[in-house]
Amino acid sequence: MIQRNLWRLIEQHVFTFPSGDALFNPYAARHAEADRPDAQQIRRTNLRKYVASFPAPPGILVVGEASGPWGCRFSGVPFTSERQLCSGELPFAGRQSSTQAAPHHERTAGIFWDVMARYHPRGFIWNAVPLHPHMSGDPFSLRRPSLAEVKAFEGLLVSLIDLLAPSQIVAVGRIAERAVQNTGRIPIYVRHPSHGGMAEFRRGMEEVFTE
Repeated sequence: MIQRNLWRLIEQHVFTFPSGDALFNPYAARHAEADRPDAQQIRRTNLRKYVASFPAPPGILVVGEASGPWGCRFSGVPFTSERQLCSGELPFAGRQSSTQAAPHHERTAGIFWDVMARYHPRGFIWNAVPLHPHMSGDPFSLRRPSLAEVKAFEGLLVSLIDLLAPSQIVAVGRIAERAVQNTGRIPIYVRHPSHGGMAEFRRGMEEVFTE
């Protein structure tokens, strides 16, 4: 039941959201050269397999900021790269949606799952903005999501919290922290693993999941 309800929320709020000049929806759009012809469906299926890996409601909701250009943008799963999905190193699997010879790898995704693999499926991972914000004219750049973009998915975040009823909410990064606070909840802040934050991220997540 939890899997079906989660999937229904995602279908309603994410798959139909239009891409823009600086916001790419990997579940509904594709790049003519970088993506395979059925890339959108591959990424939806990858995400569905992730959702299906939760046999019961997780006690912790982990909220990130937005999809990165080499991780979720191609894998369809938050904080996850194509290489991880295809290698069998995670508790769920998936397919490559990109056209390059080898699956994309993202350093942040590697750091994230090096910590989180042992805690799956106790924590459900989601992004405050489940799409890929990028600079206009540069589709594979990285941009902080705007306040308006975070606001656009606030209703989905509220619905996820209501559905999962987690005992704790972890915000990875300040944007995620503010997004959760805007729903009226108080999250546990953990530093984002990028830009030298690996040790603090690891320490913060281990404190949450081992207490």
